[in-house]
Amino acid sequence: MLKIIYMEVFVLNIAEIIGRNLKEIQKEYDYNQKELGEIIGVTRQTMAKYINGERILDSDKLYKLAKHFNKSFDYFLSLNESKQVAFMFRADDPANNFNKGLKKQISERFNLYHDIIELSELPIKDYIPEEYNLDIKGKKLSFKEKHAIAKIAEKQRRYMGINDAISTNIFSLFEENNINVIAEKMDKLTLDAVSAYSQNKGAYVFINDNENIPEERKIFSLVHELGHLLLHRDEYGKDWDNLKYTNSRIKDIREKAADYFAMNFLIPPKVLDNFAYYFDGYVDLDLIIDKKKEFGVSAKCLIMALNENGMIERSTLGFLYKKLRENCFEKQEPEPIAYLQKNEKLFALTKKLLIQGKLTTNKAAEILDISLKEMRELLKRWKNFEYKKN
Repeated sequence: MLKIIYMEVFVLNIAEIIGRNLKEIQKEYDYNQKELGEIIGVTRQTMAKYINGERILDSDKLYKLAKHFNKSFDYFLSLNESKQVAFMFRADDPANNFNKGLKKQISERFNLYHDIIELSELPIKDYIPEEYNLDIKGKKLSFKEKHAIAKIAEKQRRYMGINDAISTNIFSLFEENNINVIAEKMDKLTLDAVSAYSQNKGAYVFINDNENIPEERKIFSLVHELGHLLLHRDEYGKDWDNLKYTNSRIKDIREKAADYFAMNFLIPPKVLDNFAYYFDGYVDLDLIIDKKKEFGVSAKCLIMALNENGMIERSTLGFLYKKLRENCFEKQEPEPIAYLQKNEKLFALTKKLLIQGKLTTNKAAEILDISLKEMRELLKRWKNFEYKKN
């Protein structure tokens, strides 16, 4: 009798552990009971019993879940492994540009990057930018709100050590300042970037590195996401049904705030003042195209900055935008800048850890998102070098 009672208690504890880990999966990947049930072929009601610890999942069903979410089998049986910290995401126009599949895919990439950072000898492993609680309301940014956002952008430039510099490789700059960036090609051209953070893993930005997206747009998207990390921390991790952003001209006020941050970060007013004599008179599209290269920004971004800083009138703004449309430059960029190298930090850390024997070839290939054959060829080339101590 005592033995039977002991076994019942043991079974109940295992069921509760599995249920707790299932709740962690729900939280991390934003799956409801019905969606989890569909993965293993059970009803929502049955899935609820597994999650509440009222019934034990058999090994076949656990295997299906582990495979689907790229977890170890032991993840579901361990109290320690269930303490993983999920990334909190945000995305522009989530109804059309972001879904649970993409969140799962990008989250896995961020976790792989974090694994590399954890293995490395970096002094700073987990960094989250400071947070600013601006009370922004209405449909249009006020003068005070714009002034505050511009000051925050100026402070971030000083922090990153580029106070008056222009045309910097923003991707390298962010990584030097511990904001981790992953750039990968995706076919979905409406998805420019996604940002996420975790208190235990730091801040990350995913950039769509599709060759059909101009580098200028990728740069703006990256800084736009930093704006959200700084200004809208409360937005991360919310139910996507409550996030109704749009890519149309009538943007959510928070999107406008992030755009304004990006513009001021990329084209600081005090730096733009040094170019004032260029724009003192007739401003045409040729001049915009010439000068936007010096800043390393899009033509639209420079036009917007000139208008905001009183260097061109509203009528000139409309004229220049009209010229962009007439020349089919609404989505493409006139005389785009050359491709900027990305993922340099991830590549360098992976290379070092692989040569040191802290990473397997298979793991390195997964992290760099290349084939095993390519990874072996890279490793062979790296090991041909002799590293000598001075």
